[in-house]
Amino acid sequence: MYSGTPRTLKCIVGALLLACCGLSCAASDAAKPHYARLSLLSEHTSAAPGSAQWVGLRFQIDPGWHIYWTNPGDSGEPPKIAWHLPDGVQAGELQFPAPQRIQDHGLVDYGYQGDVVLLSKITFPQSGTLTKAEIAADVKYLVCREVCVPAKDHVALTMQVDKSAKPSPEADLIRASQARLPESLPERVHVSATQDHDSFLISVTGKPANFGAAKDFIPAEAQLIENTAKPVVQESSTSSSVRLKKSEQLNHPVQQLRGLLIAGNKAYSIAIPVTSAKNSRQRSSIHKTVSQKNQAAKKAKE
Repeated sequence: MYSGTPRTLKCIVGALLLACCGLSCAASDAAKPHYARLSLLSEHTSAAPGSAQWVGLRFQIDPGWHIYWTNPGDSGEPPKIAWHLPDGVQAGELQFPAPQRIQDHGLVDYGYQGDVVLLSKITFPQSGTLTKAEIAADVKYLVCREVCVPAKDHVALTMQVDKSAKPSPEADLIRASQARLPESLPERVHVSATQDHDSFLISVTGKPANFGAAKDFIPAEAQLIENTAKPVVQESSTSSSVRLKKSEQLNHPVQQLRGLLIAGNKAYSIAIPVTSAKNSRQRSSIHKTVSQKNQAAKKAKE
């Protein structure tokens, strides 16, 4: 009888399915979409020469199942896309909206449930004889619940290339996904990070009134934090702190912390150096001592 952890079992089953798919699923059911329906959406019904517009890869996922963000968390892997485009047409890097934490039988994954649209910016050539463009892609992905099922699909749409650019029927879905893309931090908001033996502490200062309360941090790299440990958040009107438990598999100091700071209803991309909490306290103590000496000297002169 198997006695490993749920994470180990899930990963073993997913790995076996992926291996099977890689060897023989060109004509088997394992290669066909499971538990999700994929489609390709356009922002406009046509594209002007030299223009760029968003195209969306839409996943409509069955209840209880999910797909993955770029860092999948405790298991899984993100979707991969191979574009098939006319000459001169280019596709930008796949853009992922902010994910959610997904509890899955003792694990925590970072991904999406329900209906989600991943985005790519498609650029059309300025000149040429192109009057119609077929935008197509092969997509490989994992869809998971208790186990991960590998799947692949082919999606396509045809766009006219002319001067008109009317919004498509799916334009609202594209815009809603755009609104969930991670943003840069507002000016004057400062984020720093320290680490001790078993945790990271992210500090946010200089928050404007509309910044919102800090809720979470989702790391861009795997095996940095214990994904199942709930972040400890402290909040004031001008500052926030988020304490994260280090992963038990992390056995070296971290130089930089990259990922998404979730605050209010937005996600902010951050990449910040990580200092030792001990060194940070020492610098604070030195600064305080110097400040006290300066104040004492000033009073003595008076």
